[in-house]
Amino acid sequence: MCGAELTTRRAVHSVVDMPLHRFDSQTFAHMFHPEHLGLIDPFIGVDAFNMPQNFFLPHPHGGMSAVSLLLDDSPGGVVNRDSQGDHSLIAPGDLHWTQAGSGIVHEETPSQPGRAAVGLQIFVNMARSHKQDPAAVFKVARADMPVFTQDGARVKVAAGRFAGLNSPINADARWATPVDLLDITLDAGAVIDMPLANEKNAFLIVIAGSLTSGEDAAQAQQAVVYAPAVSGDAGQSALSLVAGPEGARAVLLAGVPLREPIVPHGPFVGNSRQDIVGYAQAFQSGAMGTLEASFSR
Repeated sequence: MCGAELTTRRAVHSVVDMPLHRFDSQTFAHMFHPEHLGLIDPFIGVDAFNMPQNFFLPHPHGGMSAVSLLLDDSPGGVVNRDSQGDHSLIAPGDLHWTQAGSGIVHEETPSQPGRAAVGLQIFVNMARSHKQDPAAVFKVARADMPVFTQDGARVKVAAGRFAGLNSPINADARWATPVDLLDITLDAGAVIDMPLANEKNAFLIVIAGSLTSGEDAAQAQQAVVYAPAVSGDAGQSALSLVAGPEGARAVLLAGVPLREPIVPHGPFVGNSRQDIVGYAQAFQSGAMGTLEASFSR
């Protein structure tokens, strides 16, 4: 159990439903955007999306990262284009991390319209000291993600580290908000204890099936939010997961909180209202670059 069976269990703070939001008749997402962002800091929220057709026109981001993690079994992929010149395919199982910094414009469309792209869009904050960094894009292919296996449990390390395994993204010094993104598959009844540094916040997005964490049960389209991090605590605890009779798919997100003022406004995340105004002006002036849409609607 990764050596975590001898440590204190991290308590569950809450199990939260992820409400369904429909963008059109076919494109939808189950959304996790909690009111109290301190519990998930440095994350802002997560959309578990199903995108079978073009919908999202080019749009800006600033002061944060927009991260696409496609599920291994996604029927289709995503084409990403941005104002910095990136034009790439995000295949099933891949990670694409758009670190907006001072600003970027991007567009994501299904690689094969009619074949749904299914995955998580994860919004990650950036520290004040990095919010004006030049935009950067990081890519990790599914084949390059290390995988831990044990007794009916499989943990794919998309970002960060787990059980001595490191994602390739860790090696890039430009990566401003190091976090752990762990794609977990559990066979029916499988049990795993996952180490978690006490200084990190953590939550779990349940994608399919059901599981229990400690005494709390969760199922697909729910998020398990853990008790908050303890600043300056160098110890570690463990998250105890037990899959239900049909097994479980989940993604664990964990990171050291930034503990800074958070002002989210649409595609921008600042420390103040003045920051938001600055990002909006940069976008309107073209300072974030421009990107022509690849489709119309």
